[in-house]
Amino acid sequence: MPFETTTNLTIIFFLITLAILLANKLHFSSIPLLILLGILFGPYGPHNEWFDLRLVQNCELVSFLSHLGVLLLLFYLGLEFSASRVVQNGPAILKGGTVYVGLNFLRGLILGWVFFHSLPETLIVAGITTISSSAMVTKLLMELKRTANPETELVLGFMVYEDAFMAVYLSLLYTYFLTGGTSFTSGLLSGLVTLLFILAVLFSGPRFSPYLERWLHIRSGESFIAIGFTLLLFTVLVAEKLHVAEAVGALLLGLILAETSHARRLVQMIAPMRDLFGAVFFFAFGMGIDYREFSAVAGITAVAVLATVFGNLFTGWFSAWICGYRGRPALNVASIMIPRGELAILVAGIAANAQLTAVFQPFAALYVLALALVSPSLAKKSGRIHSIVTNIWSSLRPAKQSSKAS
Repeated sequence: MPFETTTNLTIIFFLITLAILLANKLHFSSIPLLILLGILFGPYGPHNEWFDLRLVQNCELVSFLSHLGVLLLLFYLGLEFSASRVVQNGPAILKGGTVYVGLNFLRGLILGWVFFHSLPETLIVAGITTISSSAMVTKLLMELKRTANPETELVLGFMVYEDAFMAVYLSLLYTYFLTGGTSFTSGLLSGLVTLLFILAVLFSGPRFSPYLERWLHIRSGESFIAIGFTLLLFTVLVAEKLHVAEAVGALLLGLILAETSHARRLVQMIAPMRDLFGAVFFFAFGMGIDYREFSAVAGITAVAVLATVFGNLFTGWFSAWICGYRGRPALNVASIMIPRGELAILVAGIAANAQLTAVFQPFAALYVLALALVSPSLAKKSGRIHSIVTNIWSSLRPAKQSSKAS
């Protein structure tokens, strides 16, 4: 490895370690700290003739480790559940997911039209603000130790639903902007392929578990983790060939392997790599953000963040309520799914390629950063928020009853 690459990687992991230690000290999520340190010390960090904080640069190795971090985060989350459990909750996920994504997308369309009064820009804003960040949601679930909570199955189902919706949306968006609308049907078909792939794996996956059970019955830890990691890469490769999001492929493989008795062993071996390379992803995400462009989009970002926080608390709670969850579990679903992330940046990139207004990339970056700062606290304090809402509702009910009596 070249000396420059080794130095770059050493500094990155030093800063990642600093962020994690500080987060543990403050009892706070490490996600915003990792992103902020990536911004400060990355290629766009503060610098002038007197000082230069640009200590690290993005490179092919950092991009690979970051990419691997996302795959391991989603693979791990899948291992915590199983395909059969997701299928069993299919009707509720379909009903609640449709309401959740539909209301969020509608809110994004309204925001886009208020901001720009133009259909292309409106579609971009809707894409940026609709879909939760799978990586950030997964990380928060682990930090808050909620992976075993009953409502987390619904969160997982909503994430799968969002990925299916986003596959169709992105296919249509690519077609609309990059081909001038000449192949709308092909874009729709590409999205439907993703949807069919997800459904096929979920429904047929449990049938393969007996074969995987035998293949993974290996005493050697070295052979076991090598086979598991190879299966992950093979699944990602197949998903990429089918134009399905690689993270979706990793999640689905985890759901299938969760049907076997080897899931616990895989979880124990994957967890350290998940934490390490997942941290690289969030740090690298911050390295791609240029804070100097934020001032031009501060106003619309503030409106979008407020609309997303309050809107998502309602749509998440209402969707969970429709699926039979009440009280704090419903609010847990609503608060944990507030973060936006990699897909928002991707949609902003499509806007840049289509030569739309130049505000989308700084808008998406600041929007994602602001929600990364806010959402961990909201998710952590969902119990307190539920108590406040319950007390307010209780205080209003006697007033209503007394007014009826009079």
